[in-house]
Amino acid sequence: MSRPSRTALLGGAIAAVLLVTYLALWSGVSHLDVGRSDFTSTYMGATLLRQGHHTQLYDEALQAPLHKRLIAPDTEGNLPFVNPPGAAVLALPVALLDLTAAYRVWSLLQLVLLALGVAVAVRAAPWPGTTPHAVKIAAWLIGTAGAGAANTLLLGQWDGLLTLGIGAAYAAWRRERPATAGAWLATVALVAKPHLFFGVAAFLLGRRDRRALAGAAAALVLVGALSLAVVGPHGMVDFARISLGGTDRWPLRSLLGFTGLFGSWLGNAPAAHALAALCSVAAAAVCAVLGARSRRPLEFEPALAGTLALTLVASPHLLGQDLALLAPAAAWLLAWAASRDRRAAWPGVTGRRVLMLWVVLNAAAAVDFGNSQPAPPGRIVPLALVALGAAAWRATGAAEKRYSGSGSGVGGLVDQS
Repeated sequence: MSRPSRTALLGGAIAAVLLVTYLALWSGVSHLDVGRSDFTSTYMGATLLRQGHHTQLYDEALQAPLHKRLIAPDTEGNLPFVNPPGAAVLALPVALLDLTAAYRVWSLLQLVLLALGVAVAVRAAPWPGTTPHAVKIAAWLIGTAGAGAANTLLLGQWDGLLTLGIGAAYAAWRRERPATAGAWLATVALVAKPHLFFGVAAFLLGRRDRRALAGAAAALVLVGALSLAVVGPHGMVDFARISLGGTDRWPLRSLLGFTGLFGSWLGNAPAAHALAALCSVAAAAVCAVLGARSRRPLEFEPALAGTLALTLVASPHLLGQDLALLAPAAAWLLAWAASRDRRAAWPGVTGRRVLMLWVVLNAAAAVDFGNSQPAPPGRIVPLALVALGAAAWRATGAAEKRYSGSGSGVGGLVDQS
């Protein structure tokens, strides 16, 4: 058996064991834990919509008694529904089931969507023609088995859908369909978690790809119109209010972005909010530069992956499940690395660096699980995400020197303006 196949089997086997472990933990989730999971918020929003409370979807006076009945005999406080209206619409089918059955269906569906998103990225990525099939399967398993998948599955979160959207957007770009890519990104963001995509918006602007921007704008108009039709103007105002007013609902040190980093140092102080905001603006600016650099085809993968890392760390509300958005990026970076290490056995030097960064990020997520110590170094995940962004900046910056004085490049990934 060739070395690539042996290495791929080892990496894939470790990832497969992790996935089986996640499923084993998921199978043991009790009714009490289901009631305390994030899925209860989604279920509550869909239930209120099913009961006809369209314009009152974000009324906590309605949410609180429903939440109390759902989790009885537990007595936890209300976990409000804060997703956009489209999230409640998509969750309507599972709201026909009881809470525990709905949780099982929903969370397993999210894991499947996550795996599909990574598979789409693996298939579209620029693998060398001689890459063994085992390497591609290993890349799919390694990307899928990150810490974000565990949290998404156990909490019944939305990140499987987001991961599918990112994988599909990447594949659309690779197939020279930028309008479709923009539409995918905007749709999944606006339906579930728009706060995770500020850096992606900066990337699109920096890339100056009119077709991608047009696709995103069309999705924005469509999803916005559908949301308005579902909850009306009053409901949209309430959504904005509950979203903006929830910044202090959870301790900052429980988060994983810049807010969590500075919150773990300073607590819920105004200085922590101010520092996080400044760093988030800087991260968005870097995403815009990465967008410009992504117009060079050989640097598209690291530029987009770095943008995803930075848009996450810049998010005002980042939690462990949201790291799933980087799963397709791990897969396409392994393909990009293989194309750079063409003459080396897999993984080559670049491939080992990508694997190391992915392992470090997921190890940081494991360390940060339940870690809310209020002193430096505090949260570790934000530092790992910044390191990923810095690696992308360095990789694309080195390429900028190589491209200096050369032509604009070829193909749809280069010049769409």
